[in-house]
Amino acid sequence: MPPEAMPILKRHGLRPAASATFNVDEARIRIARLQGVISSSWNGVDLVVEYDLRRITLGQIENVTAGAGLALKGGWHRLQRDWWKFGETNELSNATRSGDGACCNRPPARR
Repeated sequence: MPPEAMPILKRHGLRPAASATFNVDEARIRIARLQGVISSSWNGVDLVVEYDLRRITLGQIENVTAGAGLALKGGWHRLQRDWWKFGETNELSNATRSGDGACCNRPPARR
């Protein structure tokens, strides 16, 4: 399988806000229907989502959870999600680069 066709698998736990009133099953079902989502499950604390980054991003998944009425926890959890999204942006950028790796992987040419 060529590298550009290989999925980039991700798995994250989305934690609902403590004050949120929500229907976990509704959010889980909406997320599971998204193209690129491999699975979504509720473990009693987090809505665990597995997905292919080449087809869907965490930001898109968060938009669907908000549309389902599931408010996600703020504070450190929001910071963690932002960090995940930052990493996804870099991963996707690196995956679309042509060549066999970063420039630091190639020694300078001799003169």
